[in-house]
Amino acid sequence: MSLFKGKTSFLLSLFLYTLVLIAVLLYFRFPAETFKTYCEINLSKLMPGTECSIDRIHYRFPYSLVAKTITISSNKQGKQELFTIERARISPDISALTSQLQVEINAFAGVHTFTLVLGPDKNEFTLEDIQLHGLDPSRIPFLGEATKRKISGTVDGNGQYHGIWENGKYSATGKGRITLQNGSFSLLLPILSLNSIDLKKFSTDFVLEKNSLQCSNGNFHGKELKGEFSGNVTLKSTLKAAIVSFEGELEPLPPLLKKSTHTKKMLLLVKKQHKRGTIPFLLKGTVQKPRFKFKS
Repeated sequence: MSLFKGKTSFLLSLFLYTLVLIAVLLYFRFPAETFKTYCEINLSKLMPGTECSIDRIHYRFPYSLVAKTITISSNKQGKQELFTIERARISPDISALTSQLQVEINAFAGVHTFTLVLGPDKNEFTLEDIQLHGLDPSRIPFLGEATKRKISGTVDGNGQYHGIWENGKYSATGKGRITLQNGSFSLLLPILSLNSIDLKKFSTDFVLEKNSLQCSNGNFHGKELKGEFSGNVTLKSTLKAAIVSFEGELEPLPPLLKKSTHTKKMLLLVKKQHKRGTIPFLLKGTVQKPRFKFKS
């Protein structure tokens, strides 16, 4: 028994020594520029239609990589910047060294994590256990540019995402839930006399499949208005061209009814005709040019 224990201790010590030695060698001889170029090329492939640049990447003891200032831009004429990640830390998953990576990124005022799982070949990948914490949508340049609206608040979320290339085409599936708190959403045209909607909380479940983002169990609650909704977004080559189709119900709250006579009259009419205290609505069009109307 003592011999077995001695051999086990020796092997464990040898294994730990090897790990430390590899870590030290990587720290002093890590090929930073070569690996940076490799990451830039492959990140661009992961997100079709984009180009990636990384300011700096270095090895961190004992076995992590840290990348600073990752900029994602459109590869079309003009190369518009889409977003920037201030910092990303990538570490191998000990249980699957060659196929799984733990990723932590600092971006859009928050810290977000996920597990990157590489497929059996180079044509697919999965982002598992995506966790968004403290994301500020106003920090995402392309979002404001595409919607032509000011969106603020704190976003948390979770989900998963799977991407694959087949016959030269890229497709993706995914699902999750997203929540925005203590924010606001500006409107292109007034709705119920409001130019913007203050949000205490906004949340929805979503499923991504075949270029369609299906939203369900959507609801929001603000200072003057609350509502429920469901629908879908048909994705196009650009976010602003994506087609939206939603329906739901709005419920004006006492502060809004107090200051808007028009809203109060509309709610009274709905109650009289349909015996309900909410106003049904439709939202159709594109992300940049939606058309809002009340259902009769």
